Amino acid sequence: MYGGELIHQTSDSYGSIEVIDYQSIIRSMHFGNKTQQSASLLCNPFFLVHKYSQAMLLPLCWQRPSRVLVFGLGSGSIVKYLYNYFQDISIDAIELRKKVIDIASQYFCLPDQDDRLTINTDSVYDWLNKNDISEKYDLIIVDVFLTSKSGKDITVDISEHIDKVSELLTDKGVIVFNQLGSDYHLYPGFDAILKKFENHLYSIDIKSVNSILIATKDNIPDKIEDSIFEDMQSNYSLPCREYFDDLTPVRR
Repeated sequence: MYGGELIHQTSDSYGSIEVIDYQSIIRSMHFGNKTQQSASLLCNPFFLVHKYSQAMLLPLCWQRPSRVLVFGLGSGSIVKYLYNYFQDISIDAIELRKKVIDIASQYFCLPDQDDRLTINTDSVYDWLNKNDISEKYDLIIVDVFLTSKSGKDITVDISEHIDKVSELLTDKGVIVFNQLGSDYHLYPGFDAILKKFENHLYSIDIKSVNSILIATKDNIPDKIEDSIFEDMQSNYSLPCREYFDDLTPVRR
């Protein structure tokens, strides 16, 4: 199935969920189609396999967050990474599908919840409506997709809540959005994001497979020291230099 070995399959009201192993090297989560929603190295579950997930953590080069909010858990790749490498970070994750959370725990080494990690089973909309905005985050990751009955991946539109999401940021906070495909203009609510973060919005093209949008409340540094890139590569397995070099301002 999908060119690999089917390890587990289940479904919920939103569709199918599969766990696939590829040559006993990579384990991936699928939502009823060939797209890898997220993936993990079996020998190192904390390594970020996909380039888009690496790029989404580029802001770690210029800020070290104390609180992170993640919309869309999947197999928990980014949550696991942050939890493992940064012991002083507190993480809140929002995931609509309870079975996705269960599978991430059972098959992808998602850490148990504790005082550093909270996972909420909720929609982004409901969580935002219930959340006390006195809680602020230094980094917000938005990586929320559903799969239609036809098998097409659909980015969940949170544009009506962009003001609320922005209010959840600290003064130097950053929001990172993942878009399928190379055209970030197609991201749902792109115009609302650009209006909210005009002159503080940037993009990264990930080999025409994904586009990453990075919205900031403060300026991104014009230059980052080589020693920081070297540290991120050697100690955190993040090739940040290539993503920083591809960072492009988004203008009207």
